[in-house]
Amino acid sequence: MPSARRRVIRRSSRTAANHCKAISAEAARRWRLPVPACCRPAYVGRVTLDDVGHDRCVDTNPPAHSTSREVAQTVAEAGLNLIPGVGGSVAVILMAALNYSVNQRREQWFTQVAEGIAELRDKVDAFDPQALASDDGFLDSVVTATQIAERNSQQVKRAALRNALLNAALPSAPSQEDQQQLFRLIDELTPTHIRLLGLLGDPPGWFDHTGLARPQFAISSNRTALIKAGMPDLAARGDEMITRYYRALEATGLVQAALGGMMSADGAWNPATSTLGQELLAFIRDPR
Repeated sequence: MPSARRRVIRRSSRTAANHCKAISAEAARRWRLPVPACCRPAYVGRVTLDDVGHDRCVDTNPPAHSTSREVAQTVAEAGLNLIPGVGGSVAVILMAALNYSVNQRREQWFTQVAEGIAELRDKVDAFDPQALASDDGFLDSVVTATQIAERNSQQVKRAALRNALLNAALPSAPSQEDQQQLFRLIDELTPTHIRLLGLLGDPPGWFDHTGLARPQFAISSNRTALIKAGMPDLAARGDEMITRYYRALEATGLVQAALGGMMSADGAWNPATSTLGQELLAFIRDPR
C-alpha cells in the first residue's frame, strides 16, 4: 500500500476515534454520565508490585457496569457509525438508554419468576422445576406472560402475571386453552380492573386484607357504596368512573350481578363475580 494512502487511513482512523470520543463526552455531559473508558486512561488489570520487599496489590479492574457506564460505552461504540455527521448522537444516546431499561425490566421479570419457582419447589410435593424446561405448554405460558410483562410497569399487573405463571407451573394448572384466555384477560385489564375484581370476588376478604373500615349497612346495601369504601382512590374519581370500570368487567363476563339497585344488608357482601371471574382470580392468586 502506498505510504500516502496509509497516512490518509491513519489520519481517518484518528479522526474517527476523536469523533467517537466527542460523542461520548457529549453523552456524559447531556445525561450526566461518567466519561467512558475510551476517553480516559484504560484499566490495565490487577498489578502486583514488589516495593522494598513488600507485595503491594493495586486493583485497577473497572467497577461493575452501572446504567450510566453501559449507556456511555454503547454511545462510544455507536459513535463510529455516525461519522461524518453528529446529528444522530442524541438518538443514539436515547436508544442506548431505552435498550438498557428494557433489558433491566426483562431481567427483573425473570428473576421474580425464578424466585417464585424456587419457593414452590420447597413447598409443593413432587414439584420438579427441571421438568418445566421441556414442557411446551409451560413454555407457551412463559412467552405469553413475558410479552405482557415487558409492556407493563404497573406492579399490580406484573404481580398478577407472575402469580399466573407460577400457577401455570403447578400440576393443578388450568388447561392450555384456558390459560391463554386468562392471560388475554390479564393483558386487557388495567390494575384498577384487577383490584375491583378482587373486591367483588370476596368483599369481606378484601376489607380484611386491606385493613379498610367496612361500610355499615343497616337495612339495605348497594355495591356502589361497597366499592367506594373498598377503593377510595376510585371513589375519588366519581360515580361515573365506578360505573365505567364495573361495566367493563360485565362486558368481559367477569361479573354477573348488577351494580345499582338496593339489596338486603348482607347482599352487597356476597361475591358478584361469575365463574370466569372466579377462575381468573384463582389464576392470579399467589400460590406460595
